[in-house]
Amino acid sequence: MRILFITKYAWDDKLAGGNTLSNLFSSWPNTEYFTIYCREALPNNKCCSEYYSISPINILKNIFTPQKIGKRFTLSGNEVNNVMAKTEDALKSASKKHKFAFELIHDLMYASKIWLNKKLKRFIAESNPDIVFCFGVPDAFTYQMVKYVKKHLTSPIVAYYVDDHYNNNAFNWNVLHRIGRKRLKGIALMADKRYAISQMMCDEYAKEMNHEFSLLVKGCVTREVRTHVNSTLRFVYAGNLLYRRDHILADIVSTLKEINAEESNRTRLDIYTSSSVNEGMYQRLCVAGVSEIHSAKPYEVVMEIMHNSDVVLFVESFDQEQMNTVRLSFSTKITDCLQSGAKVLAVGPSEIASIDYLKCVPGVSVVPCLDKLSATILSIINNPSNIINDAKDTNIYSRKNLTIKAVRDKLQNDLMRLVSKGN
Repeated sequence: MRILFITKYAWDDKLAGGNTLSNLFSSWPNTEYFTIYCREALPNNKCCSEYYSISPINILKNIFTPQKIGKRFTLSGNEVNNVMAKTEDALKSASKKHKFAFELIHDLMYASKIWLNKKLKRFIAESNPDIVFCFGVPDAFTYQMVKYVKKHLTSPIVAYYVDDHYNNNAFNWNVLHRIGRKRLKGIALMADKRYAISQMMCDEYAKEMNHEFSLLVKGCVTREVRTHVNSTLRFVYAGNLLYRRDHILADIVSTLKEINAEESNRTRLDIYTSSSVNEGMYQRLCVAGVSEIHSAKPYEVVMEIMHNSDVVLFVESFDQEQMNTVRLSFSTKITDCLQSGAKVLAVGPSEIASIDYLKCVPGVSVVPCLDKLSATILSIINNPSNIINDAKDTNIYSRKNLTIKAVRDKLQNDLMRLVSKGN
């Protein structure tokens, strides 16, 4: 089988989207992968080797010579310039001050299709995909790419909706958000198979888009539960700090600080994130003797860190705007927590899909309101034997319901049926 992926970002196992792709598509027999994406950053995964990059910088650089837009390379190649990737990151940071202007320019560049040249069309033709796989996102690049392959290829299109860009922007009168909603529905209409990351999203999208959506979540490579806890009880959070998750982590740091004030070195929190950390966030999250922030690590390293911890954290904000954003999403970090072999502590509102799901998982402690945060953490710390028992209960659930082999086998069978149906 040959699969062509259309993504916004580089397939990087350190990032949520790339890690999800690797989780779902690693170790497929007799399968070749090709990826088209719109960033300068280099990919970082063990699945795909053939890439085509169409970054905003590359478009601007060649705006008067559109035939030069786009870079084809292999994973071992050096065609994508890391210096340019750093420039792209700098522009991304600068864009926060003029968000709408940058979003508008970005959207117009990809909506123009100036980048859809002979080089790109040749890459698509030579990839000769049996399946085209994309994320259900509202950007112009993904939408125009899906339109092109729908018109020019007979390959079935599979769309995977992970974040709720559709309902979250339903009452936002920003013109780009309105256009984005139309694109999201357009991708669903063009797709031959549609997946969503939570059952709540499947149900709502099926009604609103009048097409069936199937549930697809990351699979677990479940680790054995450790037989003892660390002398200094170790909490670990691994993930981004978007959607005000840093505020919840700051509340946890404050609680741990109070506990350590009564008895030093009783507990600590380590935060691993690829998110940018400003001075205010650093002061709230990095407290001597209590907590520390670390830069992103390779996925395998993070999984080992989580396995060697006592409690792994999953957090979401109680801010209404952020709740609306993540309401239907099933965070990929849930799988990482459940497979770690450690105790899971989830903090967040019950109204969102991720917390609603975790409430039903044995052994997971859920804090549905901040008033209960300190008491719950103190209870966990005061009962170390329960940490091991809870971790065992969660471990049994993960092995029974979320094994990675079962998830991959089902997805592969679904796609093979699509290919057979098309032939």
